[in-house]
Amino acid sequence: MRGARSRSTDATFDLNLAPILDIIVAIIPLLLLSVAFVQVKMIDTSVPQVVAEAAAKPDDNKVQTTVSLKVSRSTGFQFDVVREGKSTPTRVPNKDSKWDIDALHAAAFSIKEKNPEVFRVDLEPENDVDLNDLVKIMDTLRRSPASQKVAYVDPASGQKVETELMFPNVLFGNVIGN
Repeated sequence: MRGARSRSTDATFDLNLAPILDIIVAIIPLLLLSVAFVQVKMIDTSVPQVVAEAAAKPDDNKVQTTVSLKVSRSTGFQFDVVREGKSTPTRVPNKDSKWDIDALHAAAFSIKEKNPEVFRVDLEPENDVDLNDLVKIMDTLRRSPASQKVAYVDPASGQKVETELMFPNVLFGNVIGN
């Protein structure tokens, strides 16, 4: 009899939900406040249709050229243009331990004039490069200096097209890491 009585008392108990409700009441306002601080911003950049078509599908008859840019806070910038298997490096060192954006702009424009059909650059930043600096570098690579125009032949129509866009397509070449 004694065992039967203890079993019946063990089967009935009160569930205390107060600690769980306290946690939920504390977490919900915290989550709602944190959502207000996370904002996604987009930069709307329109590219002319002719440039977008040329950047989307390169001409198959021409030799493929790739342009990559290595960015390091300690050494500066280094372009590497690969055409027909030959690599042509162009180095832009830092100026007084700061980025030399003007020299980068000039070097990018020079590369664009030699390779007008290329609209893509592979950006390879080192781990020491800040995100704000990367955005500034991508903006520098996007347009030619002082609204100078670069001419290229549209493969679809065969007409000469002038644009101030240099490298509107930027791809990160080292996303996975070193």
